[in-house]
Amino acid sequence: MWTLLYRLGIGSYGLLLRLFALWHPKARLWVQGRRGWYERLRRSFTPVEGKVIWFHCASLGEFEQGRPVMERFKREHPDWQLVVTFFSPSGYEVRKHYAQADYVGYLPLDTPRNARRFLEVVRPTVAVFVKYEFWYYFLRELHRGGVPTYLVSGIFRPEQAFFKGYGKHYRRWLLLFEALLVQDERSRDLLASHGITQGVEVVGDTRFDRVEEGAGKTVALEKLEGFAAGAKLLVAGSIWGADAEHLTPIFDTLPEGWKCVIVPHEIHESEIEAWLKRYEGNAVRYTAPYTPAEWTCARYLVVDTVGLLFSIYHYGQLAYVGGGFGVGIHNTLEPAAFGLPVLFGPHYMAFREALDLLELGGAQALSTQEAFQKNFSQLFEDEELRAQMGRIARDYVFSNVGASERVCSRINARLCNTQR
Repeated sequence: MWTLLYRLGIGSYGLLLRLFALWHPKARLWVQGRRGWYERLRRSFTPVEGKVIWFHCASLGEFEQGRPVMERFKREHPDWQLVVTFFSPSGYEVRKHYAQADYVGYLPLDTPRNARRFLEVVRPTVAVFVKYEFWYYFLRELHRGGVPTYLVSGIFRPEQAFFKGYGKHYRRWLLLFEALLVQDERSRDLLASHGITQGVEVVGDTRFDRVEEGAGKTVALEKLEGFAAGAKLLVAGSIWGADAEHLTPIFDTLPEGWKCVIVPHEIHESEIEAWLKRYEGNAVRYTAPYTPAEWTCARYLVVDTVGLLFSIYHYGQLAYVGGGFGVGIHNTLEPAAFGLPVLFGPHYMAFREALDLLELGGAQALSTQEAFQKNFSQLFEDEELRAQMGRIARDYVFSNVGASERVCSRINARLCNTQR
């Protein structure tokens, strides 16, 4: 019965997205990207027998989380093929030309036929699901085919369906993985309390490896260098409307010697224009041509393109990470890797790194306008406090690297056993 309900749910989800696609751009990309997926996959990818590793990522964040493992594995096995799939357009559209991969595409809807056809073409030797995304029919087909399947950087919380009163069937899905490589002891203990111990191992969070490596290979941004021109920078990264409501009074009253980089989470022309109009005569748009003097004199830089935020943090002295007044904060490890004090909104409890940074003193959580005004004022003025928080944040990142190596060692050990 539950499989029937699951299939009905998946089918309904697909129908709703096709309906939303009539007016919603992201849903339209989701639908268009899966149209003709089977023919495109067959035409674009021919597997090398016994040397295909498949990574599935929900979106861009999960891709960046899995990327250190992908690239480490490719360095160790250069003759293997890498297949990367996404569920969301937010990941696919940004990384569809990822040079390390032999094929990048959308994962089709989770139906028995789609799972069977996809795996018949790709023929993975190893499958890796990053953090989330549990698709029953794909997992079932992988398990039936004897394909070792790993969950990497998994994190589990009591509110997930696996651990509810109705979650018995969902917990069985987890047994289809050869190994659940989780981020922390809390996840391991939660799984154990529901009888799931086989293959569960705490390996850490691969994002630490990603940001540690990325911090050492930062892309120089000439425009940022010109804009900063000796000033201190507040970087407001991945901000939404609710973040902007709290931040605008802070932006309006920047102290002397400070400038601000505004990076919206999603690039909408109306939002970009609104920021430029608010600070008219004192703001520059990242992709627009300005003279060096105009860049130097401006106090606000509005970023209207994607993929630069990590490198932008390199130039900052203080970071606000958006999302904390919505579904949850975005990546706090990126600014932390550059030694920036990190501030964010109140919805952070689902993020272990945010909890850790708060406990250690490398971050601050803000929920009221009074708190925004007080904490920003203090950090603008107190250079010693900024330096102390920044050191704590950076040390936290660099003390937690190594998960990618542990994941690859686990996969390599399995491959060695198989080849004997």
